[in-house]
Amino acid sequence: MHGEIIAIGDELVAGRTVNTTSSFTARKLFDAGYSIRRITVIGDDIPLIVECLGRAISRSKFLIITGGLGPTTDDITNEAVSRALGRPLEENRQILEKIRECEARHGVTYDHTFKQKLSMLPAGAEVLNPDGYAAGYMLQQEGIPLFFLPGVPEQLEKHVVNQVIPRLVRLLGTGRSVMHKTFKTFGLSEIEINARLARVESGYPGLAIGYYPNFPEVHVSVTIKGGDSALTRDACKSACSEIRAILGMNIIAEDDESIESVTGRLLVRRRAMVSVAESCTGGLLGQRFTSVPGSSAWFERGVATYTNRAKEEMLGVRSATLAQYGAVSRQTAEEMAIGIRRISGTGYGLSITGIAGPSGGTDEKPVGTVYIALSTPEKTVPHHFYFPGSREKVRELAAETAIDWLRRHLLDGSYVPGYRPAG
Repeated sequence: MHGEIIAIGDELVAGRTVNTTSSFTARKLFDAGYSIRRITVIGDDIPLIVECLGRAISRSKFLIITGGLGPTTDDITNEAVSRALGRPLEENRQILEKIRECEARHGVTYDHTFKQKLSMLPAGAEVLNPDGYAAGYMLQQEGIPLFFLPGVPEQLEKHVVNQVIPRLVRLLGTGRSVMHKTFKTFGLSEIEINARLARVESGYPGLAIGYYPNFPEVHVSVTIKGGDSALTRDACKSACSEIRAILGMNIIAEDDESIESVTGRLLVRRRAMVSVAESCTGGLLGQRFTSVPGSSAWFERGVATYTNRAKEEMLGVRSATLAQYGAVSRQTAEEMAIGIRRISGTGYGLSITGIAGPSGGTDEKPVGTVYIALSTPEKTVPHHFYFPGSREKVRELAAETAIDWLRRHLLDGSYVPGYRPAG
């Protein structure tokens, strides 16, 4: 049940566009029990496309080809397919009718070249009922199904889920039973996680565990393949239970969840809200919280108090504190957290102040020095951290650590952050 993906487009090989469509397609096919053995990215070049198609057909059970189906001159996939497979281009009445319907609906008239570019498909093409003009279609060549899909991510994703996979099931049957789970972790290195899960990895037939750094997190991919779906499901459930027990609180989210959405759900359960005050992260923490749909149910406000004046006027940080200890200090972080919780009236307040670099550090407070404080109805606790790396890495680690600290506190009441503090 192995196949290949061929992604076509000069923008892909030039690095102007990230090839997210191939990863999406491979993931969905994998979940359905089909394996992708090769992903090839090539430019808009007819001889190259012809050569690539010929080789792929000779070694794969099915092919997914993406890109180059649009109306512009650089969209040449159909011409290449016609040449490679010896199938003349023929006018597809279904697509032409869709174009005419659109003309009538919007009161526009498309020129002949536009219509021809979209409606002329290789002989034998079966249109996959797409949304939009860049029609996906399927051909069978030497008994091998070939799926030609638009490169626009939204259009491609609908094709893969609603058209490609159901057709593969009908044509090739279902693949092996596959169960998959992703654990998102924070606070442990890839090597540490691998060492802890070694006995799990060797304890189940057909189990594969992958470790994927996704800074500042490490994602652990758990996959079990088997012939019997019930046995595979039970084995995956058992292995995942072991992994949860081993990694514990370092698991911050699972599958499509994020640490922000998990933290928000915990706040909703407590009928509580959080507010944040940021200095060196400049709004990154608030941005991450508000990236979650519906976060207004648990995130009240965030302020970026970058200067001393802003900290004093907006949060009530004392000028004496700033003069004696500095803007980057335990004392200032504590007063920032207390201040944002007070003015917003929320149950929880988080603050971040630090030196993200690349300049501004001293021997006493080098670049990467960050103070984070968590304020709750019971007490306010600041912690000192040292985050190595570039300016962006320091900022990302600071925001992630703050969210993780709040998550842990909501789970077990701890005032000790998971990321090891510098002192």
